[in-house]
Amino acid sequence: MMQNVKLFFEKKSDFYIKEAFKTLRSNIEFCGDDIKVIAVTSCMAHEGKSSVAMELAKSFAEAGNVTLLIDADMRKSVLIGRYKTGAVKYGLSHCLIGKQPYMDAICETDVPKLYVLFSGPVPPNPSELLGSRKFTEMLNVVKRPFAYIVVDTPPLGSVIDAAVVAKNCDGAVLVVESNSVSYRFVQKVKDQLDKTGSRILGVVLNKVDMSGKGYYGHYGKYYGKYYGKYYGDYGEDPKSLEKKEKEEQLRQELQKEFHESQKREEQDRKEQEKKELRQLRKEKVRQTVRKSAKRLLTAAAIILLICGLLLGGLETVKAMGKRHLASTPDSERPQLQPVIGGGELLKEEESKWQNGWVKYQDTIYQYNQDIRTLLIMGIDKNSDAVAVKEGTEGGQADALFLTVMNPKDKSIKIIGINRNTMTDIDFYNSEGAYIATSEAQIAVQHGFGDGMEKSCEYQKKAVEKLFYQLPIHGYAAVNMSAIPAINDSVGGVDVKVLEDLTEADADLVKDSSVHLSGENALVYVRYRDTSVFGSADMRLVRQQQYLTNLVKTAKQETKNHISTALDLYRTISPQMVTDISLDKAAYLASILSDYTFDEEDFYLLEGETVRGEEFEEFYPDENALYELILNVFYEKVE
Repeated sequence: MMQNVKLFFEKKSDFYIKEAFKTLRSNIEFCGDDIKVIAVTSCMAHEGKSSVAMELAKSFAEAGNVTLLIDADMRKSVLIGRYKTGAVKYGLSHCLIGKQPYMDAICETDVPKLYVLFSGPVPPNPSELLGSRKFTEMLNVVKRPFAYIVVDTPPLGSVIDAAVVAKNCDGAVLVVESNSVSYRFVQKVKDQLDKTGSRILGVVLNKVDMSGKGYYGHYGKYYGKYYGKYYGDYGEDPKSLEKKEKEEQLRQELQKEFHESQKREEQDRKEQEKKELRQLRKEKVRQTVRKSAKRLLTAAAIILLICGLLLGGLETVKAMGKRHLASTPDSERPQLQPVIGGGELLKEEESKWQNGWVKYQDTIYQYNQDIRTLLIMGIDKNSDAVAVKEGTEGGQADALFLTVMNPKDKSIKIIGINRNTMTDIDFYNSEGAYIATSEAQIAVQHGFGDGMEKSCEYQKKAVEKLFYQLPIHGYAAVNMSAIPAINDSVGGVDVKVLEDLTEADADLVKDSSVHLSGENALVYVRYRDTSVFGSADMRLVRQQQYLTNLVKTAKQETKNHISTALDLYRTISPQMVTDISLDKAAYLASILSDYTFDEEDFYLLEGETVRGEEFEEFYPDENALYELILNVFYEKVE
């Protein structure tokens, strides 16, 4: 039974865009009747290849051809999040592992004669699946009912998947973003396509700045000048004029190529310097965060213990909290593939296999059902880095930490999630109605709610999806605006200023010792210069330093005045949203001192931060994420 979906286009294509894709379609048709399966790739991410693939397939369909678009970008697909509205149960990965027939996974769309096969769940071995015999067989099967097949592949400059796909296609189209990719890089990608034996049909120059210059403007001026030069005045020799024109054109091209070569070399040098600087800064931040982690955990334990006493940690209340925390169904676990990283199950393993087990690198793991995971959020309702315009006023989750408590070995592990992590988030309108799912910074998911429980639930769901539906058993969110009141309730906090912040507060001079009070405490933990690459990481170091000193001060003030603890609790409560009930909080406070935490138990998501069109974007390493989940949340099966 074929699936049915509607395609969601953010904006209607204007006349010039439609004409451009009609031209592209016609040029491909002129390449020959044997060109039926077309691979679309690019040099690197964000050049618009998926949009080109979708619009090209749509153009073929609008011309009366029954067309199939295959989403083969299985590592980081954007088609299902950007264009699809409606449920999709099966995808390409299901077909390639033999779980579903090809035709049952194909979706019929609301665009007449256009069909789409979405990527499906992310597999651990996309290159092997795309290079398998099953993928070749699938193309041979779907060639019969479809006039044209457009295959959207990953960027060839990043992974080899596109080359694996292209060798099974009749031709390939390379998408290049204008003024973004160097000539040498494009040439390198072209050479890789040539090695596959795939026929390169052409290059699409995308994202060209057309401002101030109409695409069809100045026809008369252009052609008048051209014809006048070519034919000359009566009595002149046209061949002589044509020769002069070619010589002049060649001279200009050589001069232009020389200048572009110099410009590219200068850009490469600057990019290399920036890359080295980013690496040094990243390593410095990582070291500082790890050194601070143990002190911060101790501070968190003190605060929870104080709150537990204030809540009245009676044994009956704690017993109720323990039961409620342990009431999670055994069926809840991360949705990982049973076999990760290639290989197959041995016959002996199949006979003993249990639901929920995972095999990775010849080792079998099972999810630790006793683990309890809490999501801690720091919310900024006045953030200056909104990554999507559709976001509401719920505030961004500028700090995201997963706290993992393992009662079996009495250990606590913390996973820090980069607020710029690019992942699928759910879009809602101002009335709270779901619009679509699209890729954006994970921190903005909180903003689509009401700033209270709904926002926290949205953010919790986004983190669970990022970690393959990992169960999160509770959350706590604290507003940044509470900092001045918290700071002043302990009489202020002393810090040594780690970086120059005089642009926001004249007192915050680098390396100076400052007693923070009121609003300048908020500036110190909240402000960052978004024009500086990695500013979010630098701010994180200040927040860690401030929180450590805050807890030290609060601890000393509590010794001097027992009412300080009560003042702190009263200050935090109105600014905090949590689903951790009184009995759960009392139970956690009573056991936290028995747990251990070492420097090695603080993890940061591995990946790469890049400069997007408007904001910094962090892309996690999928293999490292798999290993992190297995390391923290699973245990070996003996």
